[in-house]
Amino acid sequence: MNRAIAILFGTLLVGGLALGQALPNPFDVGLGVRAMGLGGAYTALAEGTEALLYNPAGLATLPGPRADSSYSSPMGLYSVTWLAGAFPGIGGGVAYLSAGSITDPATGSPLTFSHLALVAGVGMSANRVPMLNRYLRLPFPLTLGLSIKYDRVQMATETGGNLAFDIGALTRMDIPFGELRLGLAVRDLGPGIGLGERRESWSTSFAVGAALLLPGGLLFTADLASDYLGMGVGWAFGRGLEVRSGFQSQGGIVHLALGLGVRWKSFALDYALTTHPTLGPSHRLSLGILLGG
Repeated sequence: MNRAIAILFGTLLVGGLALGQALPNPFDVGLGVRAMGLGGAYTALAEGTEALLYNPAGLATLPGPRADSSYSSPMGLYSVTWLAGAFPGIGGGVAYLSAGSITDPATGSPLTFSHLALVAGVGMSANRVPMLNRYLRLPFPLTLGLSIKYDRVQMATETGGNLAFDIGALTRMDIPFGELRLGLAVRDLGPGIGLGERRESWSTSFAVGAALLLPGGLLFTADLASDYLGMGVGWAFGRGLEVRSGFQSQGGIVHLALGLGVRWKSFALDYALTTHPTLGPSHRLSLGILLGG
C-alpha cells in the first residue's frame, strides 16, 4: 500500500509542480474565474465571492447578496467544483477537487485522491475595529478581512485535514485620472495537513496588489506575491460585457490568460482560459447571481 500511495503522490506532484507547489488543494488552483482571466492579479480588486479566495477584506465592499458556482479543469489533470455565497461583510464557500481515475500499474486497483475544502470569511471597515478606531486615524478608507479555511484530503487509504487562515486589507482612493486600489493579503497560514507519518504544508503566501480603474471601463491590475507575479488588463463595455487578458509567472513558468464576462440583469457568466508551456490549457467557467449593486 505504501507503494500505491507513493505512485499517487508522484502523479499529483507532477501536476503540483506545474503550479509551483507540492500538493495541489482547491484554494491554490485558481478558483476565481474573473481573477484568473486577469492573470490571477486580484489582491487589490477582491470583489464578490472571489474575495474569499484572494483577499477577505473585499467582503466589506460587496454591494449586495451574491451566489456563485464554478467548474475548473486545471491543465486537464483534475477538476474542481466551487460553490459560494456572500452578503455584505460575510461569506462562505465549499470546493471539491478530484483527480479522477488514477490506477496502480502493479495491481490495477484505483487510487483515490480528493480534497473537500470549506471557507468562511468576514470583512469590515477599520473604523469598526475598536482598537484601530481609537489609535489609528487614516486619511483614506481601509477595510480589513479574515477568513478561516478547512481542507480535508484523501489519498489512497489515508485521510487528513487541518485549518488555515487568510488575513487581508484593502484601500481605495480617487486620483485625477481614475481610482486606485491597493491590497495586502497573507494566505494559507496554518500548520499543514497530516497524512499518516507525513505532513504536507500549506502553501502560505504573501501578496501585495494594485489596481487602476480608468474612465471608459479600462482596468489595470498587478500582484507581487511570494510565489507568483501576475498582471492583467480588462475593458468593460458598459455593465454587460468585460474582456480580460493577463499573465502569471509562477515557479519559472509563465501562464497566459484570456477571459470574458457577460452580465445580464442579475446573472453573471464568466470564462477564463490559461495556458501552460508544456501541459494542456486550463478552462474555468462560472455562473453567478447578483441581488444588489
